[in-house]
Amino acid sequence: MMVGGTNAVDRALEAARELRAVAEETRRTIRASRDLVQRSRDQTLALTTLPESEMSPPADDNGPSNDLVRSLIRAYELAEDDGDARTRTLLGGVLHHVGCRIAAVVGPKAAHVVMH
Repeated sequence: MMVGGTNAVDRALEAARELRAVAEETRRTIRASRDLVQRSRDQTLALTTLPESEMSPPADDNGPSNDLVRSLIRAYELAEDDGDARTRTLLGGVLHHVGCRIAAVVGPKAAHVVMH
């Protein structure tokens, strides 16, 4: 009888070890996730607190080069194919910024945008 009891105890100990390992891995994952969220918040805060002079292109800006625009579009497409949402989001933000630079240089009339 003792042998059967020992096997049950061994199985219980093994299950407890496995549960402990899963719990520790879960803690590590939660810590990493919290760190990612905090970094994202810090980056967002840094972007939203930039002075207006750093957000708008300089008055003498001729707009981005065609090569830059094409490269960014290609990088965004590759990020979509790659499936990494964070990279795609970052490149989308860069494309938005570059689009604003183009809009500032071209203006609504040349871009055939009707303004009311």
